[in-house]
Amino acid sequence: MLKWIKKLLEPLVDQTELKIKELFRFLFEDYGFSFVKVDLGDLVDQNGKLLFYGPLNAYQLYNDRLCINIVNLVQRGDFDIYITKKQSTDQHYIFHGLSLPHLAYDLPLFASQIKSELLNSKTIFGKDI
Repeated sequence: MLKWIKKLLEPLVDQTELKIKELFRFLFEDYGFSFVKVDLGDLVDQNGKLLFYGPLNAYQLYNDRLCINIVNLVQRGDFDIYITKKQSTDQHYIFHGLSLPHLAYDLPLFASQIKSELLNSKTIFGKDI
């Protein structure tokens, strides 16, 4: 009985976070990137009007020159990718970055494209690292 209660109290493992950390490990190990997961709250427009209840999670891979934001509106299962100049918790700043929605649902492809571009030109979608 106590084991069952203990299991209930354990935090859930975020499978998306684990997948991102594994796919982009080369950024951490070879290029000195850092990782943070932030809860951006509810999805709101420029005026603060509620568009959709959160959590709105941003999985951020960043260094001092750019940030890759993999954004997940958890309730809907929606994903988007934005590349910004810096790491931020301001969802409006993030959403004005370079948008890559066509890659949001194929993270292995996204990771391989980044890896290939880094090997060839030391950039990520044209942005210096």
